[in-house]
Amino acid sequence: GAKGMIMAKFTLIIRPQPDADRDVGWLNRYGVPALASPVMTGASLLPSSLAHDLDEPGDLGDPADFNGIIFTSRHAVDAVTKATDAATWVTKPAFVVGSATAAAAKQAGFTDIIIGSGGGAGLVEPIRQALADNNSAQPQKASLLWPSALDISFDMAAAMRHHDIAVQRLPAYQMVANANLAPPVRDALAKGFITAVIAMSPKSIQILRANIDAAGVDSARKNIDLIAGSDAIAAAAGDGWKHVYESRHPRRSRLLAIAVLRHRRFDLT
Repeated sequence: GAKGMIMAKFTLIIRPQPDADRDVGWLNRYGVPALASPVMTGASLLPSSLAHDLDEPGDLGDPADFNGIIFTSRHAVDAVTKATDAATWVTKPAFVVGSATAAAAKQAGFTDIIIGSGGGAGLVEPIRQALADNNSAQPQKASLLWPSALDISFDMAAAMRHHDIAVQRLPAYQMVANANLAPPVRDALAKGFITAVIAMSPKSIQILRANIDAAGVDSARKNIDLIAGSDAIAAAAGDGWKHVYESRHPRRSRLLAIAVLRHRRFDLT
């Protein structure tokens, strides 16, 4: 009833969609009320496939020139499938950083999907092994296409060069900051209904902090616990939060687990 609403205590998720809704759903299943307010959106940098009706060559180049494609984010998969007739690429091996990106590649029609062990660095060895296995008969130099973010933290091309594998980088998308908080989230902040926020990157928590300031609800932060994926993320968040919990590993599962434990211990009492 109305009394229950007064005590509403939400955990805020600031990841891009569709990850944000997925995390909110996961927390809800464990009894944690949660709200999504993505602070960034993936925007494609490739001309859409509609522009290719003019018989222009595809910006991705000819799949025949490549031994495979590297996806270090699901946003890259989205950009590629919007930009090209994906059917020309889906027969190629797709090297992906994790299960979410693998799911996006599978949905796009890729069938030969090789998943790394986390981040760009975790793809180096799987790529090397796959190309070594395939290339015993044909010793020509392997070449891979990497539709990347505009800003990269790990340079796949440099990493593979050590193994004599050519990677052609193509900036395919960029993460753009959302200027404003969603109105329901701003409202919840103003009423003190948000008691925790999960931060998985330094940039995302900096954008959230700027958005909270711009919305005039900065006083809400003193009642919000920050669940940070690393000490770098906690440092980027600055001070003024109620408590800061740092995860030893920036894994989604671990951060969500901390959020559940924190909610059970402090929000339900």
